[in-house]
Amino acid sequence: MIDQFGRTVRGLRVSLTQRCNLNCIYCHHEGEGGISSEMTRDEVLRIIRVAKSLGVGRVKYTGGEPLLRRDLPEIISGTIAMGMEDVAITTNGTLLEERARELWDAGLRRLNVSMPSIRPCVYASLTKGALAEVFAGIKVAKDLGIDIKINVVIMKGINDDEVDELVGYAKEIGGSLQLIELEDLNLDPEFFRRHYFDLTAVEGRLDTMADRVEARSDMNNRKRYIMGSLAVEVVRPANSTHFCANCTRLRVTSDGKLKPCLMRSDNLVDVLGPMRAGCSDGEIRRLFEGATRLREPYYRQAS
Repeated sequence: MIDQFGRTVRGLRVSLTQRCNLNCIYCHHEGEGGISSEMTRDEVLRIIRVAKSLGVGRVKYTGGEPLLRRDLPEIISGTIAMGMEDVAITTNGTLLEERARELWDAGLRRLNVSMPSIRPCVYASLTKGALAEVFAGIKVAKDLGIDIKINVVIMKGINDDEVDELVGYAKEIGGSLQLIELEDLNLDPEFFRRHYFDLTAVEGRLDTMADRVEARSDMNNRKRYIMGSLAVEVVRPANSTHFCANCTRLRVTSDGKLKPCLMRSDNLVDVLGPMRAGCSDGEIRRLFEGATRLREPYYRQAS
């Protein structure tokens, strides 16, 4: 599927639930507007199967917190059985200690852990959760052999002084690190104004520290700084025409709507309703194609 701006859709980011056991003050809820109904396992897998027939090869399951879904291992194993080239999840990590084994057994080999701080007091103030639970879950998952990427939204005056510690922790666990700019979505405007942190200077420092720098063509051409065995990625979506021009992802909301852009909710395409009304796979394909035609860069150069 190729949109009107020449961008090929290669991946799906699928929200499985808006339920979460934390309350992170910086969360954008995947651009969704609150708790909604959830797709069943079979509905999720049907959507993925149709997407694969259209050339999608990468799937990432998110939430809310996807580990709150008891059927997550079945969703993962069913997705992998389709022959997808990459299947991953994004989790807050608090439930990993008890569930990592079943995820491994289902075939999961890669996950992202959203962790805004490695300082327990800062973490608790941001999430209302316990960092010790996350550390324990990461250890279990890593010991099983699951690749771990730590996702950190960097916020001015909150955790912008932790970058070196985060690099050290990611290296210590044998994982990778992703530093992300705060996005102005589903946030209090004053919070965004006070805590948005431009990562330009951080990128400059990483550039001097790195053995080499790569660009991920599959993910918005974001930069990847290689330092020995450690890879650090920097995600800068805010007001970025470059980021949007290289977007290859289509989203699926937890209530079964195709979401052409994270930043917009005025062009959603319902898939779950037609599915429950008995539509064919061919009709679902046409819904995907229609959603792809609606894709346009949220930030783009003025014409």
